[in-house]
Amino acid sequence: MTEISVRHTFQGSLDEVFEAVINADRYPYVSRLVHIHRLCLAKSGEKDGVGTQREVELGVVWFKEEFTLFDRPNRVDYKIFETRPHFDHQHGSFIFKKVGHKLIEVTWESCFIIPSQTIPPKIVSKVSGWMVKAAFKSALMVLDKKLQEKRQPKRLANKA
Repeated sequence: MTEISVRHTFQGSLDEVFEAVINADRYPYVSRLVHIHRLCLAKSGEKDGVGTQREVELGVVWFKEEFTLFDRPNRVDYKIFETRPHFDHQHGSFIFKKVGHKLIEVTWESCFIIPSQTIPPKIVSKVSGWMVKAAFKSALMVLDKKLQEKRQPKRLANKA
């Protein structure tokens, strides 16, 4: 079993950072390699909440996930239920914690098993853990950068 935990500190309010990380409507503007599409709304009828299902494409990996716990703006748990290539997802979480004035620490955790008939499980776990951890960290850094860019005042082009 591979367990991943990545932390990144964002500048912003708790609500602002939560929306930047969780709201699928913002992802088309984050990266050409990341595609997230909300498949169905939460059981409450809101866009995001318990029961929200999303389809995620990260390069060659594709999966569907469902939010299983939704405690705005503190925590979201999810379970991946369909994958290509196949892996067994145990659980995942996004945890948001205020750590200073306008500083929010986001912890992204996931636990999964990648079945392999040919490669020893310890090697699969080590390599997949390293790759997923790098991808998680990169995703959080890109989201943070986009959030900071959104705050920058628009510069007007010089007209001569």
